Amino acid sequence: MSDAPRPSLATLVREGLLVRPGEGGRVALLFAHLLLASAIFVMGRAVRDTLFLSRFSLDALPWMFVAYGVASAITVVVYAQVADRAPRDRMIAIWSALGITTYVGTWFAVRAEQAWIYPTFYVWSEVFANLLISQFWTLANDVFDPRSAKRLFGTVGAARVLGIIVVGLVTGVVVRAIGTEQLLFVLCGMLAVVAALALRLGREVRPAPRPVRSRRQRRPPPSVLRDRYVGALALMMLLAFASLTVGDYQFKAIARETYREDALAAFFSYFYAGAGILAFVFQLVGTPRILRRFGVGAGMAVMPGVFGVASAALLAMPSLAFASAMKFADNGFQYTIHETTLQSLYVPFPAAVKVRTRAFLDAVAKPLAYGFGGVLLLLFAHPLGTVGLSWVALATTVAWIALVPFVRKRYVARLQATLRVHGLDEHDAPVLDAHARAAMQQALSSEDPRHVVAALDALGDAVEPAAAAEALARLAKDSEPAVRATALQRLGGLPSDALAPLPLAHALEDASAPVRAAACGALAAREA
Repeated sequence: MSDAPRPSLATLVREGLLVRPGEGGRVALLFAHLLLASAIFVMGRAVRDTLFLSRFSLDALPWMFVAYGVASAITVVVYAQVADRAPRDRMIAIWSALGITTYVGTWFAVRAEQAWIYPTFYVWSEVFANLLISQFWTLANDVFDPRSAKRLFGTVGAARVLGIIVVGLVTGVVVRAIGTEQLLFVLCGMLAVVAALALRLGREVRPAPRPVRSRRQRRPPPSVLRDRYVGALALMMLLAFASLTVGDYQFKAIARETYREDALAAFFSYFYAGAGILAFVFQLVGTPRILRRFGVGAGMAVMPGVFGVASAALLAMPSLAFASAMKFADNGFQYTIHETTLQSLYVPFPAAVKVRTRAFLDAVAKPLAYGFGGVLLLLFAHPLGTVGLSWVALATTVAWIALVPFVRKRYVARLQATLRVHGLDEHDAPVLDAHARAAMQQALSSEDPRHVVAALDALGDAVEPAAAAEALARLAKDSEPAVRATALQRLGGLPSDALAPLPLAHALEDASAPVRAAACGALAAREA
């Protein structure tokens, strides 16, 4: 028997979560930060929906969606102008302080029965919470380098769904004890902790490298608006969130007819908790398998498919259950398979274009979609009624689904072109779907050694050792010594049976010393 000590439970947990020694503190801080940011998002929605729907007619709700679209776009544009004027952690602390001030002010305005506060808080709470989560990911990317991020962000990201579950369950109990209005102070307390966590994480931020600007980089990059692939993504987002906005209205309208005040807040909280639990399970079990086996086409179709079926069921049998199923298509899939698929759809863009594309879709396309959904409600809510709005939701959902094959085709074409010209960023590997892996397999036969190495890195364990050995054997004969040495080093990491048929002995007589050293290592690995 071995006398080696057994690893502790903490060590086993850390290894299971892919956390290396020295990273545990930062991961824990980020996890807690995102957990609280998600909690603020969910609880804020429960409070704002309850306060507004208990005092205003449904006729006012479409205007809230329009107002949110406008306010969100303005806020993001203004914030972008000041975001880099202070460290990320301080900006989060300042934003949290602003949130605390406005939430306390909201409480006083509610107590004073000021009617204007309810629509104002409805829009502000959504804008505030979404930007708070966006700020978190910006800070998280400053704390970890891309290689560490792709290993750890899956673990950190689980905090978002966990926050939805925990706070959904807790809010449903707390609201019955203290009332909806008092939850504003709970939100303030969580914001104070978020500010403290952000300032603590500020000590962990990596030093920013000094940018190196060449003459080529001084030219302004081409506008993303001219890119047909970006246009297709924007149109899909417009249809998606317009459809979900109509469904959100139907869900809230039917819930309002069933519950009032604190009971309504409890229902919203329990619904968000239940949706979070199902989403968490689906993200672990369903999302990876769907994308790995069927690719982005299936990933894009899940949310509209479920939403469309639930919308049709609501037409046939109006009930809160089917309205909840529609809303679950939003809450259950938007932050799981939809978000993961969207990350895959961003993979073909070079780094600089990717940043601008995300900014355009988040700051312009998504708010515009909410506004468009609000306009649809203004036009059709009265003529069709709450249940009849499903005809509008179905029309936009059919258009949404019809766009999926077009986006998929553009994605595959762009991915192949990017591989030929640029290769992929190292942090894109976790979101490679079936189509991306197929393109990577093709890249193994590329004449450009950079593309071959990038494909091997991205594929990781998914590439067959024999295929990797064949590709690297070609690179081992390249005219550049650095390429030959890199290929031989990587050959040394392959299984010995994959190395067996490779003629490595000639590399021992190479004119380059690094190449000869790499050949020795590869041969030693074959003999091991």
